[in-house]
Amino acid sequence: MSNELLYPNERTNCFIYDDDETPLLTLIDKNKGEILQIDESYNRVFFLLKGRIGFLEGSTYRTFEEGNFILLPRGCEYILNIEENSFLVIVHVHSKMQFCKHFSFVILHQLNKSKNYHPTVYSLKINTIIYSYLNNIIIMLSEGIKCKYFHDIKQKELLHYLCAYYSKNDLITFFAPMLNDDTDFVELIYQNFESAKTIADLANITHYSLSGFKKRFSKIFGMSPHSWMEKEKAKKIHYDINCTQKSFKEIAVKYNFYSASHFTRFCNKMYGMSPTMLRKKNRGKTSLAPTMVK
Repeated sequence: MSNELLYPNERTNCFIYDDDETPLLTLIDKNKGEILQIDESYNRVFFLLKGRIGFLEGSTYRTFEEGNFILLPRGCEYILNIEENSFLVIVHVHSKMQFCKHFSFVILHQLNKSKNYHPTVYSLKINTIIYSYLNNIIIMLSEGIKCKYFHDIKQKELLHYLCAYYSKNDLITFFAPMLNDDTDFVELIYQNFESAKTIADLANITHYSLSGFKKRFSKIFGMSPHSWMEKEKAKKIHYDINCTQKSFKEIAVKYNFYSASHFTRFCNKMYGMSPTMLRKKNRGKTSLAPTMVK
């Protein structure tokens, strides 16, 4: 049976095609002597399948050998020195993800508190299961499979493998750089933001004053609570408009818009077009996929 990719143009024109500057999954091929500067806005796991890489952690120069993987946490800027021709697979991770239904980053943080691991970059060996996982990613990305849903599935799949095949002590040590009291705060936000009608509601849930909540939220998320909640709402509305048969009235009621015109103004602000235009574009009336207005 042929493995030829069917309908490649449909895939690249799909509105959930992951063509962001910082996709959830990335393949990196670098030559000896090159450098790779890492954006500090994300937690990333780096799987080194070939080569050797050096980087400075504080005042200590570290080397990263092929067959290993490391986590470089959000908020820390790294410059990777390519010491040998290198090939990497990079996967974003974030603290709202779970290893399984009963094991989250919040639980890992609590275990880390009891063991008091120093938050340093720690490497783990790539086992045969992870090699198979990475090989699948390489094939899919090379074939042009860049669906955001696929990328999201592969993120979650990674955590399941890590939970199943690596010890709790390994996971605590490995993820220690991204585990802190912010982990609990972020978890509360993701658990409650959909039911919270106002920013004040979220502040009450996290036991902060409104001003204290806004200050901490902006520090962690890099934007105001209002902007973040708008963007999260926009993602869900975008899905409902394009991936369900719900009427615009149903969607407007679901997301607490007080009128049809209020809902239309929101869509124009976030997507640069009305709900009708958005649904029409993404259901094949045109090959152009909309971009969210920043």
